[in-house]
Parts: sequence; structure tokens; C-alpha cells
Amino acid sequence: MSQSLTITNSNSLAFGKRKKFSAERQPIRVGPLTLNFLLVVLICAAGVFYIFEVNDVATRGYKIKELEKRAQDLESNNEKLKIREAELRSMYNIEERTKNLNMVAPGNISYITLPGNVAMK
Repeated sequence: MSQSLTITNSNSLAFGKRKKFSAERQPIRVGPLTLNFLLVVLICAAGVFYIFEVNDVATRGYKIKELEKRAQDLESNNEKLKIREAELRSMYNIEERTKNLNMVAPGNISYITLPGNVAMK
């Protein structure tokens, strides 16, 4: 059973005539103005997406540069610490520190020898 709507408008039709509208769906017609509008909207959306992506890539580039600089600074600091460790482990430095701590250098050293093998298993 089909439904219909009847509208009477005395301005558009002759007096006493009725215009019928059916409730069935009409196919959607897309004109050139609608297509142009959709094309402009699509281009604008692509432009906004492009700007956000370029900004994101630039931000990541700055972060990468900052991390590379920090890694280089840490490597340099590590090398300096290795040099400082070697200086502190040197015999000259150890002798100087023993003098500052009022330690006495060993004079006569004697070793004990035991018969047989001492370290077995």
C-alpha cells in the first residue's frame, strides 16, 4: 500500500487542481556545483592533513637532533671519566696519596715459601 501526500496551493496550480507527492524515494541527483564543493572540501582537508604531517616531521627532527647531541655529550663525558679513572689508578697518583695519608712505604719485603703445592684444586 503506497502512501501519498496531497498539497493544495492556489498560487502554483489552477484552482481546484491537486498535486500529489509519493513517499517513495527519488534518486539523489548530484550537480556540478555539489561536485565542485566536495572537491574544494577534499582539497582543503588534504591541505590541513599535509600541514599537520609536515609539522610532526619537523618536530620529530628537532627531537632527534637533540637526542643525538645529548648522546654525543654523554660519549664525550664518558671519555673524560675514563681518562680521569686512568689518572687516579696510576702509580704516581697512588704514591702521592699514600704520602698525604701519612702511610709508610714498605722497606724490606720477605716472602714465605711452603713445601709442596699450596693451591690444589
